[in-house]
Amino acid sequence: MAIVTHHHLQLRELRFAAPARVKVWKGGATLKSGGVAIELREGESFTVPPFVRFSCLAHPRLAPGAARPAVWSLALEPDANAEMERAADASKPWTRKLAAAIFAEPAADWSAARIARLWQLTPARLRALLFAEGESLRSLVREQRVAWALAALARMDDAAADFAGAGFASAAALARACQDVIGLPAEVAARAISLLSASPAPSAPARAADAGRRPRYRPYF
Repeated sequence: MAIVTHHHLQLRELRFAAPARVKVWKGGATLKSGGVAIELREGESFTVPPFVRFSCLAHPRLAPGAARPAVWSLALEPDANAEMERAADASKPWTRKLAAAIFAEPAADWSAARIARLWQLTPARLRALLFAEGESLRSLVREQRVAWALAALARMDDAAADFAGAGFASAAALARACQDVIGLPAEVAARAISLLSASPAPSAPARAADAGRRPRYRPYF
């Protein structure tokens, strides 16, 4: 599945509890994390280790007379191998554990009281653990709900069009969160969701036939 970008589009501060593989099909992309930058050209890919913050700048391919859209994909690997785990951000074990739980069930009640019961902690202890890792519960919940929505859009999963599935009160709230958290303009997020919800879902045989081929896509951005 792929994302089409007609203009330079930068998504910032992305963070997933699983390895995130970015592949460029057309155009180019720049991945940045800290002071490191990796340039990807057509056909190239790179997997960002778990829970490492990164930004992704997708840029169209310049051609005589006009720019051609960039086509790129974002896919999360279900499991991290030993090499990916060694490269992962291990400085925030509690935050990463909670982020993975939120991503798995973004619409659940992620209040401090409920998490404390699940983890057999007091709410004060939970907040202290996150604070020690430089995190806050409210920001983490919002971040991972946006991460889930972005991953669903990249898969062209109709669930992304359901703001409630991502844990937001309205489509507008989801769009605003996308802008605040990862820099995706609210109007662009709203258009992407509306285009996805308007597209018919492929049948199971069609999905199987598409496996291993170039990703299907529609022009989101």
